[in-house]
Amino acid sequence: MASSPGRARLGTRGFTVVELVVTMVIAGVLAMTALPRFVRIQDFEARFFFDDTLSGLRYAQKLAISTGCAVQVDFTPGGYVVNQRAACSTGAWSQPVHDPSDGSLGFAATAPAGVALGSSVDPIVFDALGRALDGAGVPSDATVAVGPRSIAVVGETGFVDGG
Repeated sequence: MASSPGRARLGTRGFTVVELVVTMVIAGVLAMTALPRFVRIQDFEARFFFDDTLSGLRYAQKLAISTGCAVQVDFTPGGYVVNQRAACSTGAWSQPVHDPSDGSLGFAATAPAGVALGSSVDPIVFDALGRALDGAGVPSDATVAVGPRSIAVVGETGFVDGG
């Protein structure tokens, strides 16, 4: 029996429900096993902390220039803290700096789990000219390692480069 023109045969209309369900199950299994290998939250947290550290160093340098008072960035394996001297030019590094993100007193950051933080110059002190100084007050280049990435700080200019 010939089919009439304009009517498609029943077998050529598309996928069956069984084919669609099998395809969805296979896609789900692949997503559950392969996707975590490509997207890990720890990678994003490490990158965010790198960017936060880069911004924190740049902020410390700009704050030293704008206030005329030296700013110290002190590193620990678990993070960093930014302070100024109690009396601008003398005294202990006990004056907390305001956090630029929310204005709260006490600018510090904690590294996420699995991200190591270290600096070749610790602490880094930015003077009123914006230069990066070591503990003896001598302009010194520094390399800040944040996990696998690094930030370069040029001593004479205070330029902070995270490229």
